[in-house]
Amino acid sequence: RALEDICARLEQLAQATDGVDQEIRKSARELNDQWRSQRGGTDPALRAIESRFKKAQTAVEAMLSARSRAREAAVWTTLAAKETLCEELDNLARSGGGADDATQLQSVQDRWAALPPLPDNWEKKLAARRAAALGALSDPEATGDHLARIERGIEPRRERLLELELSLGLDSPAELQQQRLALQVKQLRERFKNAAPAEAETAAERLVAWCAEPGVADAADRQRCERIFAKLSVKPHG
Repeated sequence: RALEDICARLEQLAQATDGVDQEIRKSARELNDQWRSQRGGTDPALRAIESRFKKAQTAVEAMLSARSRAREAAVWTTLAAKETLCEELDNLARSGGGADDATQLQSVQDRWAALPPLPDNWEKKLAARRAAALGALSDPEATGDHLARIERGIEPRRERLLELELSLGLDSPAELQQQRLALQVKQLRERFKNAAPAEAETAAERLVAWCAEPGVADAADRQRCERIFAKLSVKPHG
């Protein structure tokens, strides 16, 4: 009965819809300790309850893993949403919008406020892009500089998309195969040139850098970016 009670409590943990992961893990460890202290002997009658205990342990780990994957996917969804809002502001600045576009500006601000925060470093970078776009919309003197930065960033942003497609094993558009090959050659040369290469930029860092740079992606680049987000949300990369 004591062992059955431990199994029941583990099964309840596996069904938890709230609670902190660390606390759930702590409770699972305590139940595991109790199991070891209660479990003794080699009575064949205990085989069934032992199988139940192992299944409950597996269920707890599966639940915690699912929670972790859901949180990771939510981060990418939030990053994509905030990047889209920044692009909306950049597009408004590029099309000649101004501070009198109060309705659209307020809509962007409201949608941003409704989103959860990103990890601190990412949040700061996206907030800086948003602030630069808002500054360009409210200050005519800042508009020219912002538009010039958007223009300068067109090719670097496309190259970042190529880097991401390469690192994530995604296809690139047919018309970009020559640039993709050139990028591969460039990366190989850099590896051979540096005996002690610097730590490689991760796919996540590349994507955040792309999101943090002002710009307005065309339809083709937007589709490429969506595939990259989808890949990372399913199989996150460090």
